[in-house]
Amino acid sequence: MPNTYRAVSDRAKSLHGEEPFEADLPATEERDQLEGGHLEIVPRTYRVLVNNFAEGEQGSTVDLALVVENESALLAGGILERDDPKPKKKPAASK
Repeated sequence: MPNTYRAVSDRAKSLHGEEPFEADLPATEERDQLEGGHLEIVPRTYRVLVNNFAEGEQGSTVDLALVVENESALLAGGILERDDPKPKKKPAASK
């Protein structure tokens, strides 16, 4: 699943532009880019599915900037689910 990143270094801005972008980076590449100060993760909204998660109560939504490895484990473990906005439906064409 792609993550959303923001370029923060001049090098990254020249490669990816100024706007946040989605990319499906392997964990090692993501770590290198984050630790090198080139990218930052844009927080995403998640729904908390359990009653023992420190970041929020069960049923609540939380905004977190999770690295690929952590997000994958939390999603697979049934701790969180992405709370991505539903795509807006296009209005039906009038006749």
